[in-house]
Amino acid sequence: MGFRFSKRITIVPGVRLNISTRGVSTSIGPRGLSMTMGRNGTYLNAGLPGTGLSYRQRLDGGRQSGAAPAFDPDAYTGSIKVKVEDDGTLSITDESGNPLPPALAKRAKSDQAVAIEELLNKAAQRANQDLTDCLSVHVGTPRPGDSPALPPPFAMPMPTEPTPQKPGLMDRLFSAGKLEADRVALDQQYQEDLAEWTAARDAQEGERSEVEKTFRLAAKGFSAHMEKALDYVLSGITWPKETTVGYQFTQDAAGIALDVDLPDLADTPRRTAEAKGNGKLTFKNRSDAQVRRDFVGMCYGSLFRVVGEVFAVLPPINRCLVSGYVQRNDPATGRLEEPYILSVVVRREDWDLLDFDRIEHIDPADTMNRFGARVDLDRAAQFREIQPFEIEQLG
Repeated sequence: MGFRFSKRITIVPGVRLNISTRGVSTSIGPRGLSMTMGRNGTYLNAGLPGTGLSYRQRLDGGRQSGAAPAFDPDAYTGSIKVKVEDDGTLSITDESGNPLPPALAKRAKSDQAVAIEELLNKAAQRANQDLTDCLSVHVGTPRPGDSPALPPPFAMPMPTEPTPQKPGLMDRLFSAGKLEADRVALDQQYQEDLAEWTAARDAQEGERSEVEKTFRLAAKGFSAHMEKALDYVLSGITWPKETTVGYQFTQDAAGIALDVDLPDLADTPRRTAEAKGNGKLTFKNRSDAQVRRDFVGMCYGSLFRVVGEVFAVLPPINRCLVSGYVQRNDPATGRLEEPYILSVVVRREDWDLLDFDRIEHIDPADTMNRFGARVDLDRAAQFREIQPFEIEQLG
């Protein structure tokens, strides 16, 4: 039988780590992209749904050219907003979202054709990012010997101590009490700000020092610190789809078995977008066969990434067993099943032979299969259930 580990990485107590971006935004694509044209220039506006984050980029280079303006000032004095809708079409409105007269909308498309094309290209790139992330999940794999990233150094500037104001003659005669009260208030505020700054600095430096200590002791083989180090690096991965990881060390702490709850086939992106120069974003559905192949690649890439993280952060580990399973409904029983679909044992000496300088050229499926992966794919590129390697086989 395969193994199921109860250990799950957590971000905060009571919250199981969802090593994923799913849930942050239910839509990855042109949503949130728009362009504003007005007297002050042409700007690209982009926001990340559900986060409150946004940015604004000027597209016309900040120059007032001799070309026709984005709108007729005699007919319209406001700004024009161009947005890529979810279906790929452009909506051209005023700043409040009200549709513009057809003549004015047509003029905007003509005068700002280059900027609109840039907007559509950015929207296409954003719409395709989900698929790109799924197919390149292994590209962020650290090379053996890479030092894990520490928390960033404390960068908040120290509060500035208030400069005493030298009172004039009239101040000394009539406002001495108020000046002293103001000075005391400023000094008190400075002391409070300094105390908060010091506490934040000490907390940040303390965390950084603790993580550094954890990595150092993990490299020496202390099992408790090996767990903490692995938790830290795995929780820092931004997976393209929901992925959870459990693990168990061998008794000699020289081997590790990892259990990976992989994404579902239904999570695999099914369409791509392209700006074809026709004034709209064109979507194309990927075939079922291509989606299944993409899913296979994402599963192999996910296990590849996990192996790489282990070998990078834990030098004492020389044998790594990683097995992936999926969650499926059994139509015969209605039960939720968790069949294993991929399992492989990787030894450090074999892993070290990979050329991580050319990782974008590595095919995780070819790599894992060369290492003797257990997998059963039918002719339609669908995973069949397999019997995974057991932790005892790590020796």
